[in-house]
Amino acid sequence: MPSPQNSTVPPVIVRLDDRFFTRIFRIIIGLVAFYFLVKAIPLMSSAIFTLIIAVLLTAVFDPIISFLERKGINRLGAVTLLYVVLIFIFVLAIKFSGPIISDQISSLSSSIETQSPTGLIDNLQTKLAKKLPLLNNPQISKEITEKMDALMIGFMEKSFSMAVGLLSSFPNLIIIGFCVFFFLKDGWRIKRAIIQAMPNRYFEISLILVHKTTEQLGRYIRGQLIVAAAVGILSIIALTLLHVRYSFFIGAIAGLANMIPYFGPIAGAIPAIVIGFMDTGSFGIVLAIAGAFATVQLTENIFISPYVVAKSVELHPLAIIVVILIGGSLLGLWGLLLAVPVASIIKVMFMEIKWGMENYKFKDRLNFQESLPE
Repeated sequence: MPSPQNSTVPPVIVRLDDRFFTRIFRIIIGLVAFYFLVKAIPLMSSAIFTLIIAVLLTAVFDPIISFLERKGINRLGAVTLLYVVLIFIFVLAIKFSGPIISDQISSLSSSIETQSPTGLIDNLQTKLAKKLPLLNNPQISKEITEKMDALMIGFMEKSFSMAVGLLSSFPNLIIIGFCVFFFLKDGWRIKRAIIQAMPNRYFEISLILVHKTTEQLGRYIRGQLIVAAAVGILSIIALTLLHVRYSFFIGAIAGLANMIPYFGPIAGAIPAIVIGFMDTGSFGIVLAIAGAFATVQLTENIFISPYVVAKSVELHPLAIIVVILIGGSLLGLWGLLLAVPVASIIKVMFMEIKWGMENYKFKDRLNFQESLPE
């Protein structure tokens, strides 16, 4: 019998599976890629923005391409036909509405150049003082002048910066046009590549997620564009009947602003009310313009939106306000316009992924129980 002193303890051999090193390597690569992605996002903001706009427009026009395909036109021919029609409509719109908008913008620019913001505020305050004697108090008058002066200057600076931003983004519109063309032409290949990249067990949920997201996105944006056009046309008609200057320009702005929930209608009405009061000095025109915009909003909420934007993703009003504020702080005007559709997409994705995880967990539990011996 060997003595305990001479007995040796066998060495402990730890064998690591190759899959362990593979997982560690993937985690490291993932962390490094995530780090560089976060660092690169500010540098790629313009490209990301361009890609988002292209995806949104693709979702809008894809059902039209699918409809033309069902009529026997191949996809390339359908996309080309769509672009020809869109260019034709754009040229007609520029031909008929371009001179009117150009004249009104030139007139508005001339009136701003001939009178400083302070002069405009003094003129507005003088007209208000005739209607409200309380404003003749020097202290109250001074405070109102200072606040309105700061508000007017800030508004003009923001308007100028937004106008410069829109003009500077014109080259991106050409890039967006090319992206949308190829997305519409080869979109099914892109969807198939995304779905095939998913693991087999998530194939079904990936297919449903891609389909519902694009469908929901396209339905929402198409509805908002139709509603914006209807509100713009009704606003132009109402302001023209009330003989408000720059009616075409203000009506077009009101239609676009209507795409921003809650804040948009107010932003569209304020310029018309200010200009109407400056021209007439009467509170009657203020009430008439406010009544006209209220009628347009009632018409949109009762007769247009329920049919055009039916079955859209519902978001809580507080959530809408929060995402609008976040979008505006991050991307300015474009952030205000894109905040709600992006939030809708995130909600759809979250709900579908949640359903898929719960559904597949339930299926896996059933399969496991069925595999147990009785």
